[in-house]
Amino acid sequence: MFYQLAVNFCILFTFSVLSYWPFQDRARFRVPFPRFHPILIGVMAGITGLFLLDSSVTVADKVIVDARLPVIILSGVFGGPVPPIISSLIIAIDRIILGGFGDEALIAGSNTFLIGAAAAIIFTWRGASFRTARFVFHYATVQTGLVIIYLSPEGSDKILNVFIFAVYSYISFFTIAFLLAELSGHFRKLAGIEQLSRTDYLTGLNNNRTFGELSESLLNGEGSVALIVLDIDRFKSVNDTYGHPAGDEVLRELAFRLKNIRLPKGAVLSRNGGEEFSVLLPGADKQEAAEAAENIRQTVCGNPFILEGGLSLTITVSLGVSAHPEDTTSAKHLYELADKALYRAKNSGRNRVAVYGTQPVG
Repeated sequence: MFYQLAVNFCILFTFSVLSYWPFQDRARFRVPFPRFHPILIGVMAGITGLFLLDSSVTVADKVIVDARLPVIILSGVFGGPVPPIISSLIIAIDRIILGGFGDEALIAGSNTFLIGAAAAIIFTWRGASFRTARFVFHYATVQTGLVIIYLSPEGSDKILNVFIFAVYSYISFFTIAFLLAELSGHFRKLAGIEQLSRTDYLTGLNNNRTFGELSESLLNGEGSVALIVLDIDRFKSVNDTYGHPAGDEVLRELAFRLKNIRLPKGAVLSRNGGEEFSVLLPGADKQEAAEAAENIRQTVCGNPFILEGGLSLTITVSLGVSAHPEDTTSAKHLYELADKALYRAKNSGRNRVAVYGTQPVG
């Protein structure tokens, strides 16, 4: 009996990991077509239930114990209310067929489907989570325990049958729930590390690595792409005069303003390093980019930066603009041309917009 229960548990564990890992947002690999994930999870849980029934343990005549309840309920954690309905229906039909369509099999199969339906209702009401799953599991265990008492033949130890079922079900469910909760925590940590590796720690914008990847990706696609590179004028004097904490405040405030400026749709903001920022504009031509750059320049210089302690600083930026495919078809060259235009703006007096191939304005 213990060997069969161990096999049953291993089947449950395998399903749980395979259903959880690819069907959540933090994994590197994800199953495509997310709209159909609940159906797929339900079918997977149902098929797992068939294996669980095949390796079930007979504790009395026509009374069997397996991990079908945990697999139905956990499918709801992974996919919401739909999977418990699908999985319980598949398992219920198999249980009825396995029992030769007898009265006991019909009762056991109906009980399985009713638990799946109840789980769907509760997950809809309270949301798909491990906390909700524990509530559903307690309910399902009590209901199934009563069914086992009813189905246990006269002369068998009904209390022992329920005890074996309850102990195995609770050990299986809470062991798997604990392991999956730990796995979820690790996924969250990995997602946080991945996010940190792609964003600038100070401003929350994309970092230079992400900027490079996105610019390469955009230029490999169809359509125009414009680039604005901007640099804070005389930023070194801010650090030298007021200290680096004040300089960090200026950088954060500039990032905040960039996020809130009305820019062409799809604009991608990055901090490329130091006091240099960039704005990628998919689908924009050079004229649209120049207008966006001028909007940024006016927004920055038109309102003083109020720092901690009430310090008010007038900050200006110089900006350079280049465009694909007007100026180049290379992502690296696109940045170099915008950078050249930026330094032309600085050399022309700062607080200006320079478009590659034209004279600076501002």
